[in-house]
Formats: sequence, structure tokens, C-alpha cells
Amino acid sequence: MKKITIILSLILISCNFSQDKESNSNKSNSLKLTGTIENLKDSLTVVLYKMDSRNFYGKNIDSILSLNGTFELKIDNIEPSEYMIMILDYKNMVAKRNSFWLDKGDVSIIGTYDDFENAKINGSKLTELSKRYFAISEKYSNQMKNGEIELKDFHKGINIEQLNFLFENPNNTVSLSNFLSYTDKLSKDSLQLFYSKLDNQLQNSTYGIALKNSFEIEKIKIGKPFIDISAKDLEGNIVKLSDFKGKVIVLDFWAIWCHYCHEQNQEEFPRLKEKYKNEDFVIISYSVDVDKKDWEKSTKTDNIDWINISNLRGVSDKVVTQYGVQGYPTSFIIDKDGTIIKQMNGYEYNALEIELDKIFDIK
Repeated sequence: MKKITIILSLILISCNFSQDKESNSNKSNSLKLTGTIENLKDSLTVVLYKMDSRNFYGKNIDSILSLNGTFELKIDNIEPSEYMIMILDYKNMVAKRNSFWLDKGDVSIIGTYDDFENAKINGSKLTELSKRYFAISEKYSNQMKNGEIELKDFHKGINIEQLNFLFENPNNTVSLSNFLSYTDKLSKDSLQLFYSKLDNQLQNSTYGIALKNSFEIEKIKIGKPFIDISAKDLEGNIVKLSDFKGKVIVLDFWAIWCHYCHEQNQEEFPRLKEKYKNEDFVIISYSVDVDKKDWEKSTKTDNIDWINISNLRGVSDKVVTQYGVQGYPTSFIIDKDGTIIKQMNGYEYNALEIELDKIFDIK
């Protein structure tokens, strides 16, 4: 079974408070985030994360201990963004979470501890818009469960209705961020049309730039020559993909937050490196992390001793767009002439090895 971490999937958050926490002092333009949660015990850790479009485990904004079933957090210099609130009970190894969007104005969360993920978010129009968008897929999921539609109608219906929704509600961060998941499914004209509906601020945002890249940047095609990559290794040396032309290359995109990437790094790549050590073969791992410390930590944990490079620009990196990476890990096989001959989405044990055996004529 293929193992893959999808870009837009919500994943578990790394709770490294000291390294990622942003200072909230001496700033203006703040809003309050308050929670009134029934059955919330005292002294549980409540952590607020800002979901970073470049890095899926987000940035820790602030944390506080719960008291009398409530908590209150202050957020400064707010810009429209997705956030996650987590309640951590270390004693019982329990984590409750809820995702929402913040724009302008105070926001309150009201609900129960046991059902915190469904607590009501008050004061956030962007959250309401997000719920309406995802309600479309829930509707079709229910129709599938009830046997009302077939699988082909399920996917087709969701895509059509969600795209219509996004084009009808274009000029906001929620719609823009969700629209990015369709960039490989739509024509250049459709992408440009949606981009034209954004105001100047959104066009110049991280999401807006990613959308513009999707219709302006040349992309690789299977059966065509690779697009060269230039990035640095952990020692700061510049490495180019073209440096290895004449060898069979496995180019792999991975990140610290991708569980199956670590599995592949630890299980598959060392075996491939050893098996094909007498062949013209090289593995090149391209990290989409944004923090060098995270990248270095993962490298050591996974015992990576092959080519390992990054531009530390996250999933909005130009290289990610050029190679059309939508999930992690994603691997490409490039032959000695520099032609991309295979794309492998996710980690499936032995899948790469089977393809490489064909190339090297190993029975």
C-alpha cells in the first residue's frame, strides 16, 4: 500500500515551545482569543499555532494554562491566517485540537472538552467560509455512504461544486489557499482568471505568489529532460542536479513532518545505496523544510549519508512547483541522459527497487 503525506492534510503538531514561540510583547493591532470549555480541567497546556503555508507543523505563537474552564490568548499584528489551538494533557497523553481562521476582531471558542474539535468558533467570517467549503465534500461523502452516488460521481461532483464555490468567493485567504490544490487540474487560463480576482495584497501573499508560479513557471514532464536544480547541502556547498548527469538519479522530495519520508529514508534508501553501489547511481534528497535545525535534526535521525540538499523555502519553493509535487514523499527516476522516466508518489516498499532493477538489468 502506498504511504503518502498529502500537502493539504492536517497533521499532528510538534510541540517545541521554546524554539518556535513568537514574542507577543510591545506590539499593536492585537485581538483576543478566548475559550469557554465545559469540563476543561485546570492547568492543562493550551497552545496556539499559526499554520505556516511553507511548513506543515506550524509556528507556536503562544501558550497558557487553563483555569476555571477557560483560557485567553492575545494575538498581535494579525493577518488573515489559519490557526490551530491544542489542549495538551501530558499526564494522560491526550491532545485535543481545533482549527480555525483569524482575520480581524476578537474570537471566542465555546464547547466541551470531550468534543473540542467541534467547538463553536464565534467572530470569524473566514472560519464560516471554510466550513461552507468543506461541507461540500461532507455532503458527497454522506451520499457515497448511503449508496446514492458512485465513486466517479463522488470525485467529479466535489471538484465541480468546490471550484464553483471558490470562483464565487475568490478574494480571501481561505479560498485562495484551497484553490492551490487545483493548480495541476486546471488550465492556465483558469488559473490566471482566479488570480485576476484577487486584490493586490492577496496577489503578493505567499499563497498568491504560489498561484502565480503555478501558471508562469515551466514544469517537468515525464519523458522529457529534467529541469536543473541548484541548492545547498548542510555544509553550505552549492549542489546542482546537472552535476550528476550521466548517472541514474533518484530525486526525492521529503520533510521533517512527513512520517513516511522517514520510513523511506531509514528503510529503502540505505538498501538501494548499497545494492547499486557499483552502478552509475546516486540518490538526491531535496528537503522542503524551512528551518535548517529541523533539516539537520532529521538528517541525523535518518542517518542520511547520500546527497542531501535544500533551499529551505518550504512547500511553496519554486522547485516544488517545477516538479509538480503535491504530496510527500515524491520520488523521480532520471536516466543517464537526464530524462525523467518515472514519478513515484508516496512510499511503497520495493517500488523504486523494481524500477531500478529494470534499468540496471538485474534479474
